[in-house]
Amino acid sequence: MRIEDYTPSAPAEVSCESEEGKSTLVFIREIHHSPDRVWSAMTEAEKLPKWAPYQPDRNLDSLGPVTLRMVDGSEPELYESEVFEVIPNEKITYSWGDSGVLTWLLEPSANGTKLTLRHTVENPEWITPAAAGWHMCLDFVQLLLDGHAIGPVVGEVVMQYGWEKLAEHYGKVLGQPRAEEETD
Repeated sequence: MRIEDYTPSAPAEVSCESEEGKSTLVFIREIHHSPDRVWSAMTEAEKLPKWAPYQPDRNLDSLGPVTLRMVDGSEPELYESEVFEVIPNEKITYSWGDSGVLTWLLEPSANGTKLTLRHTVENPEWITPAAAGWHMCLDFVQLLLDGHAIGPVVGEVVMQYGWEKLAEHYGKVLGQPRAEEETD
């Protein structure tokens, strides 16, 4: 498969929780591979930049400091982060510098793995763009595990492959229209 042939998959189940000045995107997605295969895509340093907007300086399967280098051209380029929790093939929690915390939960399902991402941020305006971005990233996880690595499609390039429509959809679902959609 080539990137030119890619179109986003059907929308995922999403919600937003707010507590103590922080917002958490809850993004639930089925990945058609076993939890151990999904775990390897989520934690192995050489696989992460094939679907995520960053590359860690080590595998994410153990506790402790880690540096995430952005591969999408965004600034800052480096995020000093930390892995807080690891339960192999089930759960990993780590910071994304000071910009948020990611918790990935993997559960066996009839079709492979039920993946739940909890992405906590301080700015609630980041929830809708994050939902659209993670949607595309997880499409690339599925393709990577299917043997068709084409990603990541990051930075401004995502606009060419359906990010805007995903952001519009998730904004409506989450009740968070994007700035240009707001009226008043």
